[in-house]
Amino acid sequence: MRKSKRMSRLDEKTTGSSRNDQTYVIGSGWWCSQEPDSRVNPKRGKLGTNKQREVEFFQIWLNNIKNYTSPSSIAVVDSASPIKPDSELRAQTTWIELPFNARHATDHIGQWSGWLRSVLMSGQYALATEADYFVYVEQDCLLKGERIIDRCLEDMRTGLMFGDGEGTPQPLQQSFFLIGRARLGSFLKNLSDIKARDSEISPEWKFVFASWRPFVLCANMGLLTRRKTRARVVRIARRFFFDDLPMGVGRSRPVPFDATYYYFQHGSEEEITQHLEALYG
Repeated sequence: MRKSKRMSRLDEKTTGSSRNDQTYVIGSGWWCSQEPDSRVNPKRGKLGTNKQREVEFFQIWLNNIKNYTSPSSIAVVDSASPIKPDSELRAQTTWIELPFNARHATDHIGQWSGWLRSVLMSGQYALATEADYFVYVEQDCLLKGERIIDRCLEDMRTGLMFGDGEGTPQPLQQSFFLIGRARLGSFLKNLSDIKARDSEISPEWKFVFASWRPFVLCANMGLLTRRKTRARVVRIARRFFFDDLPMGVGRSRPVPFDATYYYFQHGSEEEITQHLEALYG
C-alpha cells in the first residue's frame, strides 16, 4: 500500500522547483569478466540477463545516464576488471582503478566488498570536488524520467535518500541513491567505522546504521543483531534520518514501464528491451 500511494503522489507531482543550479557527481562501480561468476563470486545469487554483465552494457548505461541526468562528472570505480569499456567511453568518466577485485558482499576479500568500495571511493570523489550531491547508480541499474535527479531532490528532507526495501529481503535498496554534501562526509565515515565485514552485516543494513552515529556505536557493540531490534532501528531511521526515493523499483517487480519515473536493476532481456523501446521508440 505504501508503494502505491507513493507512485500516486509521483504521478501528481511531475513538476516543481528546479535545482539546476545544484551540482552532483554520479558514482558507480565496474566489474566485467569472461570467467564464470560461479568462480569469481561463488555465493552470489545471479539475477537478470547476462547481457547486463557484459562490456557492451556500459554504453547502454552511460547513454541512459546522459539522457536523463546532468552530472558535473561521473566517477566509476573499477575493481581491477579484466575487461573494460572502450577507452573513448572511459574518457567520458573519471575512471578510478583499484588494485584488486574484493568480490561480492557474500564472499569478499578484506573489510569491504567491491561494491561498498565503489561507494566509498566515488563518494569521496564527490566530496573532494565539492559537489552539492552524490548520486550512485549501479552498473546494471537503468533510470527513466526527465530530470529524475531534480525530481528526487524535491522530496529530500534529511540529506539521505535510498530505495524502499519493500519487495526485497533487505531494509532498503542501494542501486540508486542520493546524498547531500552536508551529510556525505559523516555518512562515509560512519560506513567505514562499522567494524563488521560486509559478509557479517550486509551493506543494506550498514546504510541504515550509518544514517545516525549512535546506531554505528550500537552495531559495533553487538547490540543490533536481533530481528526485533533491527525492525525498530529501521523504523526510526526511516522516520528521522533518511528518505525513501519517490519512485520504485530497483530489485522489486514488476517494472512500471508506463510510469513517469522508475529505476530498476537485475533486468531480464525482455525488461531491458522494453525499457530501451520506451527510451528510443
